[in-house]
Amino acid sequence: MAGLVPRPAKGYRVVLLGSVAVGKTSLATQFACGSFPEQCEPSVEDLFSKVIEVNSAPVLLEIVDTVGAEHLVTLKDLYIKNSDGFVVLYSVCSEASFEAVRPLRERMGRLRGPKAVPLVLVGTKADLDAERQVLTAQGRALAREWRCPFLEVTAKSKLMVDQVFTQVVREMEALAPA
Repeated sequence: MAGLVPRPAKGYRVVLLGSVAVGKTSLATQFACGSFPEQCEPSVEDLFSKVIEVNSAPVLLEIVDTVGAEHLVTLKDLYIKNSDGFVVLYSVCSEASFEAVRPLRERMGRLRGPKAVPLVLVGTKADLDAERQVLTAQGRALAREWRCPFLEVTAKSKLMVDQVFTQVVREMEALAPA
């Protein structure tokens, strides 16, 4: 029976949060399907799933790709309340998308209470240096403030994509009640 993947003992729901067009769908599609969508239509919700190995154990991830539009606040609140971990994204090519992650994080704190929230801060489109508006140092500083991991990724070439999801699993496991 070589080649069979063991049934995951653990499963987590991970929500991708960020402004419109920061690359949430591209990140999820590249991670779960191994492809980069050249054109993405805004969606209210897309679900992806994938089994990965973290610390030598299989883990099932259900990834919720959320809409970036601000008018769907109630839906975002449901995701925040009912999910295990979060990937908060901004585009390094958009100062506005970077500024928009702070209110998102504050909202997470209000909805989840005083306990630590498992999250990873991700700067997307790191390959577009000529269009960069947010320095790597700014992302690192915000991640230090939030006490969370920080990565810059390029979904197009899959640079650091898998690491985002491995990191969020490690954060969820580190913050899980014993």
